[in-house]
Amino acid sequence: MSDPIITLNDVKFSYPTGVEALKGITLEITKGERIALLGPNGSGKSTLILLIAGLLMPNSGEIKVFGEKTNSKNFQKWRSQIGLVFQDPDDQLFTPSVIDDIEYGPKNLKLPPDNIKQQSTQMLEKMNLSHLKSRPPHRLSFGEKKKVSLATALILEPKLLILDEPTANLDLTSRRKLIDTLNELNKTGTTIIISTHDAEAIPELADRIIVISHGLKLAEDKTRDILQNKDMLTQSGLEPPTIVSLFTELKNQDLIQKIPLTLEEGKNELIKILKKTRDIK
Repeated sequence: MSDPIITLNDVKFSYPTGVEALKGITLEITKGERIALLGPNGSGKSTLILLIAGLLMPNSGEIKVFGEKTNSKNFQKWRSQIGLVFQDPDDQLFTPSVIDDIEYGPKNLKLPPDNIKQQSTQMLEKMNLSHLKSRPPHRLSFGEKKKVSLATALILEPKLLILDEPTANLDLTSRRKLIDTLNELNKTGTTIIISTHDAEAIPELADRIIVISHGLKLAEDKTRDILQNKDMLTQSGLEPPTIVSLFTELKNQDLIQKIPLTLEEGKNELIKILKKTRDIK
């Protein structure tokens, strides 16, 4: 396994109001991983991603990203390598037009104007946003705003992409396109962290899950193992994906050997069961 690009050692954080958001988190994430931070609302996972991105500083403990402490001066040069997509796109989009928002990051880094124009044109095409480039963001649908928010992060070609509740309030088509886009990006070596309470989307978005509950790391394991641990999920205020609950019952009746996590896996298991039933007859 390669060296971690993110390390947290006993990280604690409290807000000025006195709310203790994180109570001592230790974890490692290596290059190219797809990680899900899973936890109910208020568990501390959104605070955790802001700390990893360097937008908040821990009260105690240490955070290193790309080998640099996030509270060091040297970390500033790595900020452009971190893409952050907020849960609410209105927190991210603030310029008069879509194209202005997409070009804001490259312009802030003072990249050559010709490069910015070329990159923004390519990003608009890739995200199917070309027809919206002159529209004010507040006139877009929620799904369109989500895509623009993602585009503002991707245009800088980040080595680390962090997304807060990326599938929230998306229709099925937008959800599918988002999942495909993130997985294509991961194939190029980008490390992806998603913070979510949507267990249904995780099987296609993450290889490993870190469960956050009441400001603590409750569990950490491969996606399949976490999502099949119903008792632990219930303890965390979460539910396993519907397909896992359904096929767990079939496994308990010895009708299947392996519990599927996705619809495609579930379809294949059902076909096997039907074939067995037909052969018995």
